[in-house]
Amino acid sequence: MPRRQLGFSFLELAVAMFILTLLLGSILVPLATQVEQRQISESLRTMEQARDALLGHAMAFGYLPCADTDNDGAENVTGTACTGTAAGIAHGNLPWRTLGLAASDAWGNRIRYAVHEDYARRTFFTLGTNTSNLRVCEAAGCATDLTSSAVAVLISHGKNGYGATNSAGGSVYAAPTSADELENTDADRDFVSRVATATGAAAGEFDDILIWLPRYILFNRMVTAGRLP
Repeated sequence: MPRRQLGFSFLELAVAMFILTLLLGSILVPLATQVEQRQISESLRTMEQARDALLGHAMAFGYLPCADTDNDGAENVTGTACTGTAAGIAHGNLPWRTLGLAASDAWGNRIRYAVHEDYARRTFFTLGTNTSNLRVCEAAGCATDLTSSAVAVLISHGKNGYGATNSAGGSVYAAPTSADELENTDADRDFVSRVATATGAAAGEFDDILIWLPRYILFNRMVTAGRLP
């Protein structure tokens, strides 16, 4: 009688490995998605806390802080105005040291910050202040805007980090390649907030996260605090 072979044949082993790979893939892909969603939620919470701190600063001092333009965490001011404004807007990173925050997003990058100088000057703004404010749009070119009355915008450059400043070493990552992400780094008054899309999507890659401070919410908080009118 021939002896019965024990163990797996190569074919059986290959099938077993294939099934195991499928099972691991079905577990790891949802896990990676959950991790990324937690990172997005964490970044949003940090940005919302930063927006609250901006409002607190305005209620305490009568104006919003300027942007941090040299990556030391402090706002940069020249005289009574923000340093290095372009078309009336100060661009840089969130002045986390000025606000008393250790603020970076979930990927370890600084939060970008833009503020209209009329609301950050050391001379108090009034209820009559109504300048050309920041716009948040659905796409680059700003054919359709979500708001045209933002006084400040906060941006996390998301998982890909394009255009962001690393909070540990201060290095700046490569510039974005998609038009919509470029709009959030080009130091003008327009910004883009939309649904995230992956590399190769028709609209281009996009994973930036934005929140903004509308003018009338700022006015409301300032009136409530007795800073206005």
